[in-house]
Amino acid sequence: MKTKLKEKIKIKAVHDDDLTSFLLKLGLLEDIKNSRLKCSFCDCVITLDNFGGVYKEKTELKPFCKKPVCYLEVLKRKSEVKQGS
Repeated sequence: MKTKLKEKIKIKAVHDDDLTSFLLKLGLLEDIKNSRLKCSFCDCVITLDNFGGVYKEKTELKPFCKKPVCYLEVLKRKSEVKQGS
């Protein structure tokens, strides 16, 4: 499956060394350590090894895993939001 993006999307990154402090600030670290955080798309349990990121949908943070299909879904939703505004 190939997806072409019509516009550039700004991506913010966190270095692996800063990941735990980033997750702690978001209030997600304990849920990850206790296997209570799931991917918003494929419903897999998110760990420190498969954490892909978070995106904001309305006022809620949505976590996602590293699977390419889940990341593409984030890009698709961000693109839809931009087109709708």
